[in-house]
Amino acid sequence: MIGSSWVVRAATEDEVAGCAALWTTAVATRDGAPESDAVRDRARAKFAAPRVALVVASDDRGLAGFGLVTAPGTGRPDDPDDAAYLSLLAVDPRAQGHGLGRSLLRAAVAGAGRAGHRRCLLHALEGNAPALRLYRSAGFHPVGAVFPHALSGRPTRAWVADAGTYGADGELVGA
Repeated sequence: MIGSSWVVRAATEDEVAGCAALWTTAVATRDGAPESDAVRDRARAKFAAPRVALVVASDDRGLAGFGLVTAPGTGRPDDPDDAAYLSLLAVDPRAQGHGLGRSLLRAAVAGAGRAGHRRCLLHALEGNAPALRLYRSAGFHPVGAVFPHALSGRPTRAWVADAGTYGADGELVGA
């Protein structure tokens, strides 16, 4: 989508349902499967967790992506206990491939840093090469052992980045 201009900003509470719906669509597209009630229900539960940051991207066509960061301890029991959890990050399939995921990731992690969290972690499917490239380029590195995804059982790993490496504008400091 050339020429589109997305605005990345803090979300409002009335955008949560749209974010959960976008997550469900994005997962179905990624996996080449029908939308799943289990994925939808899990997303809703993640939005109910104590929130650190929720950022959205929108344009004249509406919601194009979001990033949800929840409090430390809202991921897996063996996650680092000092890291906020980037619980969900999604870009509408129509907007993928234009750097929007990178902008949302930076804004979400910067939000965690501004909220006082030194580190941010996420869980990524081992086979999701585009996402892993994005996370590596943004300063994330894998930690811990591979574990099965809670819904699909697919190999998943935790990744951690220093939230302090992001400035107030969401740009990587020193990059």
